[in-house]
Amino acid sequence: MRALTIFKQKDLPAETKLKEIPPDEQAILDCIARTKKFVTQRALVTAGASAIPIPGINVTVDVTMLISILNFINQEFGLTPQQIQHLSTDKQVQLFQLITVTGSAWAGKLITKSLVLAVLKKLSIQLTAAQAAKWLPIAGQAAAAGLSFAALKWIGNQHIQDCARIARLFNEEGRPRSRQTAD
Repeated sequence: MRALTIFKQKDLPAETKLKEIPPDEQAILDCIARTKKFVTQRALVTAGASAIPIPGINVTVDVTMLISILNFINQEFGLTPQQIQHLSTDKQVQLFQLITVTGSAWAGKLITKSLVLAVLKKLSIQLTAAQAAKWLPIAGQAAAAGLSFAALKWIGNQHIQDCARIARLFNEEGRPRSRQTAD
């Protein structure tokens, strides 16, 4: 039971200053690198938990890690509800329009257990296969770990792509238009 307490600790770094939407391409690339590293680390944790043949532990760890991953990505890209509320009203409207246009299910939202469970239901075939595979000796545990790793890595990387696209679009729309001069 002590091992499970590790997963309950807050994964987001405590910072006094709220991060903003990355202002340029280099800042976006830096966010992508940081968040991809974080996603891989957390996906490895879920893979390890999936290899343990205790019913239900991998679902608990998957949900906990997915919440951690998605909240961390939102925070790094300046897309948590708290960060967005610090923008002007016009910028908030612009940002929510961009989130809608990109079709992001996670950006700008507080990631909760119920929200994650709704998405995991869509992945239920993979989860069921992972649960069933755990009961096969060795190879089944490896398959369960691989499925869990791949699912979380895919969800995390998709969210990173969505957030990077939102940041790029936000920066493009926020720039003043260059004036065309007549020769």
